[in-house]
Amino acid sequence: MSAAWFHYSPVRIHGGQGCTALLENYIGHQKALLLTSPGLLRRRTTEKLMTACPSVHWLVRTVPPYPEMEHLEHLAAELHQEEPEVLVALGGGSVIDSAKALAAALGEGPAWSLSEHLRESRACLNSVKPIYCLPTTAGSGAEATPFATIWDQAEKKKYSLEDPRLYAKAVFLEPKVTISLPPRETLWGALDTLSHGLETLWNKKATPISLALAREAIALMSDFLPRAQENPANLKVRIKMQEASLLGGLAISQSHSTLAHSIGYPLTLRFGVPHGLASAFTLPALYDLIEERGLWRYAEDGALAAKAAALVRGQNLGQLVREYCQPEDVIPLAGRMRSPGRADNFRLNVGESTVVSILQKSLK
Repeated sequence: MSAAWFHYSPVRIHGGQGCTALLENYIGHQKALLLTSPGLLRRRTTEKLMTACPSVHWLVRTVPPYPEMEHLEHLAAELHQEEPEVLVALGGGSVIDSAKALAAALGEGPAWSLSEHLRESRACLNSVKPIYCLPTTAGSGAEATPFATIWDQAEKKKYSLEDPRLYAKAVFLEPKVTISLPPRETLWGALDTLSHGLETLWNKKATPISLALAREAIALMSDFLPRAQENPANLKVRIKMQEASLLGGLAISQSHSTLAHSIGYPLTLRFGVPHGLASAFTLPALYDLIEERGLWRYAEDGALAAKAAALVRGQNLGQLVREYCQPEDVIPLAGRMRSPGRADNFRLNVGESTVVSILQKSLK
């Protein structure tokens, strides 16, 4: 860890049952775009939120999982006509990331292009519409970060939209909205949180604060994921998982992710492997690399990571990945799995041959 470090997180956070009613105090009578998923709209979760905040002038739109850049640009063009003043993201990581992209597009104006901004690596944003987040999964922690993952199927690439203006104005952790998550969606989210925590522990950019946040995220998710798998309707368990997810997001908002995410992105882009699964199936193998070389900053981090790695091993993730693609599909992509800004955050410098070894071990 370098001697100099910096921490910045301006997000206001509300937690606990009924906290969504406080959203109205922030946005009042403004015109708000409520961005959500088709499933949450179908289950009337959106309707409950709008009822809890009756003074808001609501517009409702949905996005699919992992929406493509082209889809978001079409949606932005449509929304410029509606002129929403603020955005409310009700959903998981895909919804929240999409809300950030749309907040940038609507703030910058009709002449601004998301694809040009990302593909041409243009400078930071000038204006972003205010964003409020209500996460419905315990996983990505996107509600607490200043970046968004954008998928570009046309170029078969994943981009990160990043700017301090993309931090949410406020986050509302309402535990009831996570109860209806199917078992696999619960697992994918928990794996993403564990990945954020572990990748902070072995991150070159980790700070004292991000390490503290990561340790608590790992400890909570390691304890409460098994309980959620045994009793999905336990609200107290869901609350703790939500807290873990938030803490993991706060951790990576400072240091970003590392090699596990870098390996996982091509699998999501090319084969549709769920992000949480794709970013976590290599965690045990990466843990082994750090452990074998004694690269833990603190001995207690190694012990905490060992517990999390054992939990991940027990989920048979290699077998789950093989439901989407086979080793012979994945191994040839090893050369594309060391993306700058992610893989180089890993405390150990790895070459393509090491990535191949990690994949072979993880896909058994």
